[in-house]
Amino acid sequence: MTIQNTYLTIPGLLNKEQLQQIDMLSARSNFEDGKKTATAAAREVKNNLQMDMQSQEYGMIQQILLQALNGNMLFRNAVLLKTIYPFLISTYRTGMTYGWHVDSPLMANMMRTDIAMTIFLSNPDEYEGGELELQTGSGTVLYKLPAGDAVCYPCTQLHQVREVVSGERRVAVTWIQSLVKSADQRKILTDIQEVIDELRKEDLISEPANVLQQTHSNLIRMWAE
Repeated sequence: MTIQNTYLTIPGLLNKEQLQQIDMLSARSNFEDGKKTATAAAREVKNNLQMDMQSQEYGMIQQILLQALNGNMLFRNAVLLKTIYPFLISTYRTGMTYGWHVDSPLMANMMRTDIAMTIFLSNPDEYEGGELELQTGSGTVLYKLPAGDAVCYPCTQLHQVREVVSGERRVAVTWIQSLVKSADQRKILTDIQEVIDELRKEDLISEPANVLQQTHSNLIRMWAE
C-alpha cells in the first residue's frame, strides 16, 4: 500500500483466481468503440475498446470487482465509498491512447465524481507504453502497475493514457463519490487509521488507539455528507 499526497495504490486488490476469471470472461466478450461513453472534448481524444455493458460476461466481471472492493479494508477506509459508477472494462491495443482530459464532474444520476480508480488487468510486460499519466503541480506521475493492483486519484487531475506501442493494455476503470468530499480530509482520516492499526498490533486495547479512534470517528461525523 502506498499513499502519496492524495494518490492511493492498492496492491493485490484482485487475486490470481479473480484475474483468471476476468480474463476468461473477457476473451468471450464483445468490445465496442470506447468513444460511446466519453463526453465533450474527451470524445475527441479517446481511442480504445470497451466491453459491452449489456452482456452477461460484463455483469459477472462487475460482481467480481465489487466483491474485491468490499473485502479490501484499505479501499474502504481510504475511499469512504458513498456511490460507485459501473466499471468500464477497457482494452488498449497497439496504437491506441486516451489523450489529456479531465473526467466529468457528474455522472449517472448526478453522482459527483470525487475519485477515479484504475484496476490493472494485464501485467506491465504484456504491453509497451500505455502508462497512466497524471499531471501535478510539480510535474507528471506515471502508473503502470502489476495485474490486480489498483490506483485511486482525485478526479480533478488532468490525465491521459499514453499510446500503447505494442501488446495489449487491459484495465477496469470507475469513478467514486466519497462520503468525505475533500481529498485532503480523506488523507487525514487514512493517516489516523494507519496509526490506530499500528498501535493495535502492539496492544489490542491500547488507550492511545482508543482516543485516536474516537477522534477518527468524530472527524467522519464532522466531514461526511
